[in-house]
Amino acid sequence: MPTILGRRTAFDPAREETLFRFIGPIEAIPRPELRDRHRLVLDYWLAKRGTETMPRRADIDPADLVKALPSLVIWEAYGTDDFRCRLAGTEVCLELLKRLEGILLSQIPCPLLSEAQEEFRAVSTEGKASLIDRTLGWLNRPHMHYRHLLLPLRDNQGAPRMLLGVVTFHRRG
Repeated sequence: MPTILGRRTAFDPAREETLFRFIGPIEAIPRPELRDRHRLVLDYWLAKRGTETMPRRADIDPADLVKALPSLVIWEAYGTDDFRCRLAGTEVCLELLKRLEGILLSQIPCPLLSEAQEEFRAVSTEGKASLIDRTLGWLNRPHMHYRHLLLPLRDNQGAPRMLLGVVTFHRRG
């Protein structure tokens, strides 16, 4: 059963908050919430999946996703409760003010970290999809928010140990 936190209509620029949250089956992703790059990556992921539950990491070639590459992120499960960034597009690194490759999710200073870790775990251990929309108040940029789609990737043994993500950033009025 997917978990959906409905879209909030009020935006408080003084607080970090989750504006929209979906965790559930890939087939139940709310497509109206997807931006162009999210749709591109989801369609690519579905094509690479074929008849399997999810594609292998080896099936994903970031060069196939040129239009989404600046927003692309690939994470790998690290231990039992953390994730290491293996690839991060230039737009993601610029907006977060740091290179993410090699960084653990737990090292990113975000007050909503436990919520993010829960989403990453659902994707990496249960093979679910996660689509969230959050503010970037933790970067002293309350006028921005980001939308993050996470999809599972299996390793050669079939376990969903890696995550394919696409992150887009948006200015708020």
